[in-house]
Amino acid sequence: MQDTFIGVDFGGTRIKIGLISDGKWIADANMEAASELTFEQRLTDIKFEMKRLLSAGSYKLSGIGFAFPGIVNFHSGRILSKYVKYPGAENVDLNEWALTNFGVPVAVENDARAALIGEWKHGAGVGSSDLVLVTLGTGVGTGVLVNGAPLRGKNFIGGNLGGHSTIHFEGVICNCGNVGCVESESSTWALTQMAAQSPEFQTSKLAQLELIDFKNLFELAAEKDALAEKLLDRCLKVWSLCVINLVHAYDPEKVIFGGGIMKSSSIILPYIRQMLDKHSWISSADVELVTASQPEHAGILGVYELLKQKKY
Repeated sequence: MQDTFIGVDFGGTRIKIGLISDGKWIADANMEAASELTFEQRLTDIKFEMKRLLSAGSYKLSGIGFAFPGIVNFHSGRILSKYVKYPGAENVDLNEWALTNFGVPVAVENDARAALIGEWKHGAGVGSSDLVLVTLGTGVGTGVLVNGAPLRGKNFIGGNLGGHSTIHFEGVICNCGNVGCVESESSTWALTQMAAQSPEFQTSKLAQLELIDFKNLFELAAEKDALAEKLLDRCLKVWSLCVINLVHAYDPEKVIFGGGIMKSSSIILPYIRQMLDKHSWISSADVELVTASQPEHAGILGVYELLKQKKY
């Protein structure tokens, strides 16, 4: 039988499940986040999908990994923070769940840190020892590698809260409780409110949309919609200043960018490079800005690597 690992990446809108053997991607599945269900209820559906994937071949499950969008104690495998999309996750013992349902060990890590490790071992960060990863999408996630080791810190928040650093001291209160966070000034969930508060909103095509997301924003900005152009420039500026802060704090060889928004990397990366050259202590020639090469798989590949570390 083929030794196999299963990883689960809990995203803001979707859950990805991947089957890996010897570092190679074998099969996958995905499902809605379904925030109306409790985390325990969602785990029941995940268990069904795992068993379905395993039944498709002669596989021997050796371990499970979870990449979760919150603060995680990697050593104990416990989720420490609440997250609205997965209610009750902080009360679930995933070690016990894995042993009870599959009889295997588990690795649990913050999703951005897991994606960082996946890119470090299998993607855009191979060969580097100092990295920053930034994911742009529903929120803004970050992960940091320093001297070949993922940064965690005493309370497991090390390197993960770039999206919740203050970028505007007179800004709105973020859903995390902080003031003027990068997320509350530039993420998908903040776009609708930012647009609606503008006096230009009613004359903008953005007002005709049920949902304002970055796909719409980039498209309408390309059509020269004035408000879309203004909001996009604001977000690009916020992301750039966030990256400058991360570069100043961690001095990486590379900054790796992931998330669905990076389909527009031809607009985003040149803007950030220009801002680095204008406002940073170092130039864009001193730090490489690259897109993730494993955008769909990095989180699961990361917890796969972490489980190997725990086992051996």
